[in-house]
This record gives sequence, C-alpha cells and structure tokens, in this order.
Amino acid sequence: MGNKEVFVSYAHEDAERVEKIIKCLEKQGVECWYAPRDVGARRYAKAICEGIENCKIFLLMLSKYSAVSEHVLNEVEMAYNKRKASNGALTIETICLDKLNLDSPEFDEIMYYIRRINFIQSDKGNEPIHLADQFIDVNKSLLRIPAKKQSEDKESRYFADDNEIKRINVQNALLKGFDFSVYQRELSRYKKPVVLDIGSGDGTLIVDRVSSVSDDYLIIAVDKDEEVLKRGREKYSDKNIVFEQVNITDKQLANTLQTILEKYKVEKFDIINISMVLLHIKEKTILLRNLRKILKDDGVIIIKDIDDGINFAYPDQDGIFEKAWGMAKLDLTAGNRESGRRVYTVLARSGFKNVALEKCELTTIGMSYDEKDSFFNMYIKMILDGIEWSLKQYPDNWELKDSVTWYRENIDDMYEAFMSEDFVFGLGFMLYTARK
Repeated sequence: MGNKEVFVSYAHEDAERVEKIIKCLEKQGVECWYAPRDVGARRYAKAICEGIENCKIFLLMLSKYSAVSEHVLNEVEMAYNKRKASNGALTIETICLDKLNLDSPEFDEIMYYIRRINFIQSDKGNEPIHLADQFIDVNKSLLRIPAKKQSEDKESRYFADDNEIKRINVQNALLKGFDFSVYQRELSRYKKPVVLDIGSGDGTLIVDRVSSVSDDYLIIAVDKDEEVLKRGREKYSDKNIVFEQVNITDKQLANTLQTILEKYKVEKFDIINISMVLLHIKEKTILLRNLRKILKDDGVIIIKDIDDGINFAYPDQDGIFEKAWGMAKLDLTAGNRESGRRVYTVLARSGFKNVALEKCELTTIGMSYDEKDSFFNMYIKMILDGIEWSLKQYPDNWELKDSVTWYRENIDDMYEAFMSEDFVFGLGFMLYTARK
C-alpha cells in the first residue's frame, strides 16, 4: 500500500466518525494509513507495525472506547517507543472525538503515554471537517499538502493592489483590439446607453469602451474594493461614471441593486458588463438571475472570462508553457481557470436567450513586438506573481515552493521563446453576449 504520512489509531466503535475525519484529511491531500483498509494481503500485526514504522505522524483518535482498547494501547506503546528511540522523529498527535474527563480511571493507562502530547479539540465543535482542519493547521510544516486549487466550489481570494491595477490597465489596452468591435456594435444601438459594470475596478475598461462610441452615457460601476473605487472617482471625475461599493456575492444583492437604480433614477440597464469576474464567483447562476431582472427587454449582457483549457503554445517541444499555465491553478487569487467554458450553460440556466460566443481566443498572431511583450507580462509573468504571493501566505507548502523555483528557473527561456517570430501563443479568452 506504500508509505503514508499519518497512521491513524482508533477503536472500532468510533469507526464511522473516524472515517469521516480521514475523508476530510485525504480530500485536502493528507495521506492516511488506517486499518482495515490499508492492511492489504499482509498479516494484520505485521501491517500495523509497518504502518507505524513508516509514518511521520501517529494520530490517536481518543475516546472512551480507544482509551481501553487493547489494540489501540499496543499501537500507542509502539509509537511511544519509536518516538523515544528516534529522538522525537515521530510526531504523536491526539484528536479528542468528544469532551473527555481525562482524570477518569479508564484513561489512566493510555495517559501514561500521551500526557505530554498535543491534544486537538476544535473550538468550532467536533464536526469532522473542523477537527481535520485543526490537525492540518497544527501540523502543516510536516505535511506535504498540495496547494488548494480554485474550483467551481470556492470563491478566489481576489484583491486589487497597485501591481494588479497596473496589470489590468495593460490588459485592457491589449484587449481592446480583441473586443472593441462587439462593444461598438452593442453600444451603437442606444442614443444614451445606460451601463452597469460589475467588478469595475477603477473603471478603465468600461470608460474606454463606452466613451470611444458615445459622448452621452451613464455608467454605474460597482466593485467591493473601496480603495480602487476611490481611485476611479479621482481618475474619472470628468466622465459620466459613478462608483458604488457592492459585494456581488452578498445575499442582499437584489435589494442593493434596486437601491442603486432608485438612487440614480434608472429603471433598468441597456448593457450589463462583466469582465473577468465570474471566475472568482461561486454562485454564478444566482448572480446572473439577479442581473437579468434589471436588464431592459432589448438589453444585452456582455461577459468575458478565462479558460486555460484551450490555451496553446507552438513550438513547445518540452511542454514548459503548458506546465506554466497549469501552475496558475495554484494561485489563490486566480479563480477558476476553466470558467470560460461554463458561461454558456450558466447564462442559459439563468434565463438568458440568444447566447453567442463572440470570441474565444486571444493570440500573438499579428501582434507587434511591444504588444507581445505586454501579453507575456500580462499572462505568463502574472502566473509567477500569483504563485509567489500564494507562497508568502503558505511558506511551508512544498508544491508552491517547487513551482516558484521551477518558474524562476524557466521564465527567461519562456520569454525568449515567446518573443521569437516563429512562435505563436493562444490564450483561452472568451467573450459572450446574451439577450433577455
């Protein structure tokens, strides 16, 4: 069965609860050994001895049952002796499955071995996930836990610092050639377009697109970051744009949006714009259904999102570009890196009609040298920035350490390849429109 990081010792009466905790641990990448699952075809006693001998952490699931279990007491004694013989190389941890009176007689024998050992009792209760999280937090320096990847089920830890704002501004300039024809077509349908921009940042993208088509417009820009909104107000004080702080994942979003409509005497919006936001959102359908309610009958929603699953690089004989964009999933701020392909389905489930995929890839073909340089820094260099930031948050994470080291060693070679005349890179960048 191979060596496992954590040997789990427990009484059979606690098996159901223990297996739930193990499931929570293994879901987060902690390798656990426990009987009878990992005994295999070997003799039971021999398998137990090997499991304890090869683990880094001996985890006792303490209860009134395990305290008096002969098998558990034997395992605890073996772990205690190994720890003593190895000068502490084996770590012994105890999770208390219940609130226990350790002075009760049934705990006398087992406490001889574990009295000075760390006891884990979650302050959030004895739910399996809380106990598992507490164990991981205490032992994260010992465990080879993969970095948590952003998925459809989690919101990413997106934030907008100075570097992020600068990167977004470069990105907006580069992407205008990619998306402007769609904005121009839709904005031209309205004498005075009224636009809602979701996740606006400082408003650079939406102001550029709208003001390039119309002189008379109203933009209501919403973002959860008050600092970046403040920059937008200062930057565009002479434009027809207003900024509102809104958390679009808040359960009261519908009421908040209605308050904004009333504040600016707007009945509904002609255009709703969402650029690089859905990849950071868990409840996409809830958000889009709320937005559909405030879109005019002849209005349009414009959505841009990322999908690394359709990226390509050629020539990439050693696969370094593919490996590089695969590491974007380790960035805690990156969001769902295959969100783009889900947009059509989410729009349809939210009640939108005439969903169209207007664009699906941004490539280096036809780009100038300076544009390719900007593209490299916007995407390839951005991945390194993201995993470096994530490593600062989790300095003991081996996967992030290895990834940052590899990226730093290869980024110069990637740049040289990227800038060569015969190289082509395609980024899965998808632009959708949909009607009410």
